[in-house]
This record gives sequence, structure tokens and C-alpha cells, in this order.
Amino acid sequence: MKKIFPGITLCIGLAACAGPLTQFHSNAMELERAPRFTHQNLEDRKVGIVSATGGNGYRRVLGDPFAKALRTIHPEIPQIPPQEAIGLLNRANLADEYTNMIRDYETSGILRKESLNRIGEALGVGYLIQLSLLQYTQDTSTRFSFLGIRFLETRSSTLRVFAQIWDVRSGEVAWEASSEVTLAGEDVRERPITFEEVATRAWQELIKQLI
Repeated sequence: MKKIFPGITLCIGLAACAGPLTQFHSNAMELERAPRFTHQNLEDRKVGIVSATGGNGYRRVLGDPFAKALRTIHPEIPQIPPQEAIGLLNRANLADEYTNMIRDYETSGILRKESLNRIGEALGVGYLIQLSLLQYTQDTSTRFSFLGIRFLETRSSTLRVFAQIWDVRSGEVAWEASSEVTLAGEDVRERPITFEEVATRAWQELIKQLI
């Protein structure tokens, strides 16, 4: 026993001294862009951010990280964030129309022009950003153990997202892009990688394509 406990103590000490190690991998790409469209168009006509599709419950918390990432990368673009947009649409008695528009989008991939016109007018924006969560996975693996006791674990989260910018006047897609991000961390304190953290990073990489 005298030989075992010092070894355990040493392992714990080395693991604790190592601290957290975070690895980051991303792959973002622009998929489509209308002629002469740049982020300057969004500065001139403002943009509204609506609720995301896909991903079950996680889609409900996807809009705020996007709004945060957009403020970080392009603070000059005026925006209506998701919560404010929902309130304005409800005040304008457009809740049912908005819900039906998103439901149709999930099956057809189209946002109806008539609905876009009315929603854009209610929000006072020229563009609407439609967000989609394509995939979200989490994984935990043991990196180091001693006598069955785990000291170092690698926790990773991978998120794939997609965004389209729609012109509310013409009903056309002005821009679209996708992003995939993996965050992995090693920490003896077992600090989790939050969904908001990986979502913000994914949106930042996507928004960097908007030049």
C-alpha cells in the first residue's frame, strides 16, 4: 500500500497541474451568394434573426449565440435579435403566419414571399436570417486512468449549422453558408463544453464568410 498511494497522489498532482486543454477544429464555407450582395446590404437595410429549425430543443437556443457572434464579427450591422423579433411579430398579430411559414420551410426549404413581405415590414428589416441546426453530438473518452480511477477525460462537442439570408422584398436567397465546429477539452475538473460555447464558435466561423 505504501507503493500505491504515493503513485495515486503523483498522478492526481500531475493531472491537476496539467489544467484544461482545449482543441478547436472548424470547417466553414459559403454556399451561395446573389450578385453584388455583401454585408454592406445588411448595414443599409437591417437584418432580423428568427427562430432556428432542426435540432429539437437545441434550436430554441441557437438564435442568441448567432446574434452574439454577429455583433462580434460585424458590429456595424443593425439587427433585430430573436427575442425582440418574436415580440414584434406577436404584437403585429403575425404569430400564426410566422409559425406556418417556418413549418412550410421545414418541408419545402422555401420562405413564402408574401409572408416575408409582411414579417419584414413588422420587424422593419430588409433581410431575414433563417438558421438551421444540422447536427449536434457530444462524446466523452478517458485519456488516463490508474487502478480503475479516471483522472483525465476528453470531452468533445461537434456542431453543424446552416444559415440563409433572405431578401424580404424579392423573396430570394441572398446568401447562404454552412459551418462545422468541434471543441474538445481535457480537464480533471470535468468542466463541460456548453452548447452556447460551441454554437457561438460555429456561428463566428460562418459569419466570417460574410464579406
